[in-house]
Amino acid sequence: MSGTTRGMIVVISGPSGSGKGTLINHVMKQDSNVCYAVSATTREMRYGEAEGVNYYYKSDAVFDQLVAENEILEWDSFCGYKYGTLRSELESKISKGQDVILDLTVPGARAIKKAFPEDCITAFILPPSIEELENRIRGRQRENEDQLKLRIEAAKQEVEFFREFDYTVINDDLDTGVDHLWAVIKAERLSYKRNSDVLNRLNLKGAIV
Repeated sequence: MSGTTRGMIVVISGPSGSGKGTLINHVMKQDSNVCYAVSATTREMRYGEAEGVNYYYKSDAVFDQLVAENEILEWDSFCGYKYGTLRSELESKISKGQDVILDLTVPGARAIKKAFPEDCITAFILPPSIEELENRIRGRQRENEDQLKLRIEAAKQEVEFFREFDYTVINDDLDTGVDHLWAVIKAERLSYKRNSDVLNRLNLKGAIV
C-alpha cells in the first residue's frame, strides 16, 4: 500500500462526572496511532519538561498574537495561565496519518469543528442518569458544598448540548463505554470520505471495469 491516509481529530466533550478522561485513557491504550495534541501554554516550563513534548511554552503576548491570527483555535485559563490548541499541531499530526483525540468544552469542540470540518468528528459523553452524575461529582471530594452545587447545576445544563455532536456515548459501564467510543473511531476510519482515494492507495485505479 502506498501513501498515507489522513488522520482525523476526535473531540470528546461532556459534563463533569461523565467520565471523559477515563474513557479517553482506555481508548488510547487500544491503538498507538491515537494520540494527544501538545497544547500551547503561558505557564513557565517546569523541571523535567521539554518544549514540544509537554507543552509549547509561549509568553502572554505571543499567545494572544496566536489567538488573533487564528493559530490557537480554542483556549481556556487555569490558575492564571492560558492553555490552547494549536492549528499547526493538529495539522502536523493528522497529515502524518495520526488520529488526535481532544478533551474539550463545548465551545472548544465548536471551534475545532469549524476549523477542521472535514477532519473532525465529535462525541458527547453522557452519564447514565442525573443521580449518577451527581454521585460521581460528589465522589471526587474536591470542593465544598457550595462549589459542588454550582458544578452539579452546570453539569445538568451542559447535557443539553449533546444534540450538537456527531455521536453520543452513554458511560454507564466502563467496558461498554470504551467499546462504544472505540467503535466510533474504527467506523470513521472506514468511512468513504476518509477512503475516497483507496483505489490509488491500493494501486487498483483502472483495474476494475
